[in-house]
Amino acid sequence: MNHKLVAIALLGAALLAGCTKSSTPTPNPTPGTQTEFGRLQALKPGTQDTINTKLKVNIVFVGYRQTLPGQVATARQISTADFDQTLPGTYDAVNRIPSAYGRTEKTGTSFDFDYNYVFANQAFEDDFFKFLSDNGKAANLTVQQGVYNCQGANPETGVPDCETPAGNINRVITGNHQIDALQTENWLADNVGRVGVKPGEYTIYFVNWYDRPDFKFHSYTRLDAADTDTKEPFGARGSRRLIAWGGSARTGAPAQRVWFYDLSANPDPWTDAFDVTNADVDGDGAPDYRMPPIWEYGTRKASIGYGRKVSPDLALVARYTAINLLFTPSPIYRAALTPPEMPDTINLDVHVEQGDGAADPVTVLNKTLLQDRVKVLQPFATFKQTSKTTALDGDLADVYKCFFGVSEDTCSPDYADFSGEKLFQFGVKELRETYKTTPAGTYNLPIYLFNDSTNSQGGLLGVAYDDGETGTQSFVYSFLTPDLFDFGYGFTDTTVHETGHHLSLSHPHDGYDSEQNISYGPSGDFHFVNTGDQSATIMSYNDLSRTFGQFNLDSQYRYLTAAYLNNTNAILELVRRANKAGTVSSAAQSADSKFVQAKTKYDALDYLGAAQLAHEGYRSVLNAAKNAGVPVTAYKWYENLNGLEGLSVGQGAKMRFSPTFKAQTGVVAFPEETAYQRKLRLSK
Repeated sequence: MNHKLVAIALLGAALLAGCTKSSTPTPNPTPGTQTEFGRLQALKPGTQDTINTKLKVNIVFVGYRQTLPGQVATARQISTADFDQTLPGTYDAVNRIPSAYGRTEKTGTSFDFDYNYVFANQAFEDDFFKFLSDNGKAANLTVQQGVYNCQGANPETGVPDCETPAGNINRVITGNHQIDALQTENWLADNVGRVGVKPGEYTIYFVNWYDRPDFKFHSYTRLDAADTDTKEPFGARGSRRLIAWGGSARTGAPAQRVWFYDLSANPDPWTDAFDVTNADVDGDGAPDYRMPPIWEYGTRKASIGYGRKVSPDLALVARYTAINLLFTPSPIYRAALTPPEMPDTINLDVHVEQGDGAADPVTVLNKTLLQDRVKVLQPFATFKQTSKTTALDGDLADVYKCFFGVSEDTCSPDYADFSGEKLFQFGVKELRETYKTTPAGTYNLPIYLFNDSTNSQGGLLGVAYDDGETGTQSFVYSFLTPDLFDFGYGFTDTTVHETGHHLSLSHPHDGYDSEQNISYGPSGDFHFVNTGDQSATIMSYNDLSRTFGQFNLDSQYRYLTAAYLNNTNAILELVRRANKAGTVSSAAQSADSKFVQAKTKYDALDYLGAAQLAHEGYRSVLNAAKNAGVPVTAYKWYENLNGLEGLSVGQGAKMRFSPTFKAQTGVVAFPEETAYQRKLRLSK
């Protein structure tokens, strides 16, 4: 026998067997987790879950130059290392006001960021700045631009009247080329492909026109912006000139998620950046960090630009304004409203409290527009409206006056909220009566409009109240006085804004940083975040938007997707405890498939599509649970108030509340507005 041939044959057989064995695919494990409802991939009965997604953020520099390797970064050059050191890696949203009561409450949305830095090429820059030049219009200097030149104004007239420009500014503003901010945003959105960005991705454009020979002193405007009721042209005011804009929901077009920020414009009136001399502009005794105009960076003069470099400042704007407050913000309230059973119908229950001789309610409130504008925040519920008008007198007038803090003796000194408690209790009584005749599945959203014929308060437009114990949203209050009416305000826009709060949304100028665990607003080290108001949202304070923008809609639909997921998990746990899992398992399997599909849409930035699928999955489980006889009860905050069953006097819960916007560790509730913000809002 040829032993050598046998050995070779055996070796070949072994190798063949080995090849055959290794070529057999290893079966993949079945995805998901085995539960009493079967194997589930997305749903986790009894668990408060978080939808995590990887989110790309493009940061595009237009007119800026990158520091070359080995070179020292100059004042107006960009080093992406500044951004790497500053930008967050993650964001984990919280329900801010409920969390301010001591137990951090996650929203159920979190993000892992992927940053893409782009420096626009010469052709893009030439075309963009030509667009700005061709589409602008020469105008007189605004008061604020004049104040920059003089570094002050006549204390009697408020108008700058210096004969010689201030010596500590780096460049005298000699013109004002007005450019429409929305047209600029749309141009940048339409041309994102030229900088290698996919349409619809979150994109920050940092713009600098100054370092070009075709530079023009300029400001961005929304000249057509006017109050819905009074038609007051707020957009024409110098105080409403812009250095930033974005987040518009473009009718009949795909979602655009663009925000631009141009330090070569104005200087910015909304952060008092025209004042480069005084450190403390809001008068609270602390220096206010804000971004001067681009030509002040690197100055040797006595200016807030002395020793500053623009690159680290733009990184701060990207993190604390664009990402935290516009792109992935935390809501102030729960989007769920009545967990675990979310309402099928939302009734805007409007109470007009009419002062004798006050403006005719018909002229200052458009009820149709109010409903049309807010219903986009909950597209899976039917909206309706009820309304009644009563005289602002008697007991109601007394509690209204208490709200504006006449004295502790007159109001509710035994309550934590001594000035607001009487008005709150008044509303609770009315709400409890209303619910006695309210159909099941309907959520009453109580809106009180105080149309006062006297100037009884200092200028507050509205506030969205919570229950004082758990941070659950309760009442919407809007206020109108002769002074506010004369200034240009009606009720419609204020009420849309406050109802936006009630349905979850935050301001674009204050919020929370989850990695650093800090709450902050436009004050002190974060004064510059007031530029968040320079975006397309009625949640801002500059009166330039009447509707909710793309960033609002994205956020709300993410909140709703997470709310439907977690309320479905809660309902399944109720089913499990009732020993009805077998009856509901088919619905749970079907819903689980919907939530898997929803996550795919969510990751692809189709947030409305994700919320739609999540709603369908939620409804199927809710209906199956009810058909199985499992009690699913909607949370009713007005029935769960300590010390209010008989409306007796008692001590309110302790909320972490800050009367200022100074940054603080943890989650705190901020005021609707500070005296400084009100002064800014009421400026010309």
